[in-house]
Amino acid sequence: MNLFSYKSLLSKFLYLVADVMILHLIWLICSIPIITIGASSTALYYACMKRIRTDEGYITTNFFKSFKQNFRQSTIIWCIIVCVFSLLFIDISISLQIDGLLGKVLLFTSGFLIIPAIIISIYIFPVQAKFDNSIFNNFKNAIFMSISALPFTIILVAIFLTFLILTLFFVPFIGLMIICGAGLYGYLMSSVFVQIFRKFLPEEQEEDIQKTDINNI
Repeated sequence: MNLFSYKSLLSKFLYLVADVMILHLIWLICSIPIITIGASSTALYYACMKRIRTDEGYITTNFFKSFKQNFRQSTIIWCIIVCVFSLLFIDISISLQIDGLLGKVLLFTSGFLIIPAIIISIYIFPVQAKFDNSIFNNFKNAIFMSISALPFTIILVAIFLTFLILTLFFVPFIGLMIICGAGLYGYLMSSVFVQIFRKFLPEEQEEDIQKTDINNI
């Protein structure tokens, strides 16, 4: 096979790199108003999962399709997440200023609640991208899936913490984040979510295989 043909491994890798960088850029642009980060994140996961599953359609088309369809619900979800984490950090700040047992209890409670809050925030936008449901049901499904697919949840948290720690403490990694951070993070996380969702939608794998075979003809 020609090294530079469309179906060669090198070409597929270069296309993947280009797609990751493009997704990173449009995610950044669409997230500039801050309040739209939820819609941008949902669209990022939708486009990544589409590419991973069947490489169907153009990533920009898939991104903006999801951005438009999920804008309202994703924005409300984003506002809920911001409020929850703001309250938790306020509680932690207050508990650090309180001496004695009460301060320690408040600190432990707030710190303990951050863990499920982070896990739910990791799940909620991919779930929103995947399922056409109410906000309440998507939060409920995010909680249920995070528990049911615990080994995958551990992998997702590990990816999240790896990106967070490297960004904070490893300066060269910041350059990678500037170039393609959101796209790379979204793609890696989506690779795991594709496997999680197949557990709850087993018929999807067969559909993906059929579509992939058609695309490869």
